[in-house]
Amino acid sequence: MFRRAYTPSMSYKHIGTAGDLVRFGCSLRIECGECAAANTMSATEVALKCGSGDLGKIKRRLKCARCGARAAQLVVLPPL
Repeated sequence: MFRRAYTPSMSYKHIGTAGDLVRFGCSLRIECGECAAANTMSATEVALKCGSGDLGKIKRRLKCARCGARAAQLVVLPPL
């Protein structure tokens, strides 16, 4: 097995699906563009609730619990 020093660091620029979130161990912060409500979900929560599909399709399905707007903004958070 390769030592950690020889393994390249992974880029989080190409996360496009909930499956990618799980693979990289990232979290997803969902912010409402209307009322600024926010919620943070782990990758497994996103995959269980929304499926492992494209984040663009998941974004269109999201609705704010506070104001009812469909103006979600997704922010990928790096792993802890």
